[in-house]
Amino acid sequence: MKKHINKLVLLAVIVILPAMSFGQYCNYFHTKYCLPSENEMFKLNGQSKSALFSLGQTSELSIIVYKKQDYRISVCMDENLGSQVKFKIYEMKKVKVEKVIETKTMEDEMESCGTCSGSGQADGEDCYDCEGAGERSTGNEKEVISKETKTVVEKQKQLLYDNSEDGFSNEIEFTVESTRRLVLEISVPGGGGGGASTKKKGKLMKSSDMGCVGILVEHMTTPISGFYGTGF
Repeated sequence: MKKHINKLVLLAVIVILPAMSFGQYCNYFHTKYCLPSENEMFKLNGQSKSALFSLGQTSELSIIVYKKQDYRISVCMDENLGSQVKFKIYEMKKVKVEKVIETKTMEDEMESCGTCSGSGQADGEDCYDCEGAGERSTGNEKEVISKETKTVVEKQKQLLYDNSEDGFSNEIEFTVESTRRLVLEISVPGGGGGGASTKKKGKLMKSSDMGCVGILVEHMTTPISGFYGTGF
């Protein structure tokens, strides 16, 4: 039994150590393998990041881009992950949405008062003829659902860029006119859509199914063009 446990521990170490070493290797992958801009005005942005990916995995990185800045975003990855990466940029926006809000309450279940022939009022368990509805409580409760339409504010992702519509380009440059929060979505093809899982069809994932992906973010102050600042 002890030998069996030792084998399991050894197997776990064999599986975990490559992943840990991969993770450490990935830390600065973007600074080594993502090609920076040839324009020296672009500077490395601290929101750049690298991570360990598996085949078929999709992951997101949230960044903030500021107004009056130009940005360049490029993606690079290990060769064993393939040569083509899916790269999308979304903007997080607050949108007003109409929603139907359901409210559930418990109310007494009522029944017609038979001795009053459906008319009159209930006094405890007795019913007598008088004006009003002839009902009395059954002693049970029932669920009552009321619906109300309300306008609420939700955060939604709006697609701004999809590199599958741009020849699967690994880089993009743009100017920011107002400060925005963006979400960068990276998808590595292959792996049968296994996502972030570390298992695939009941078998341990091989190191050949894993690799580094880097996102290099660069920025510079938007150059002023034209005869700005001249006058009399």
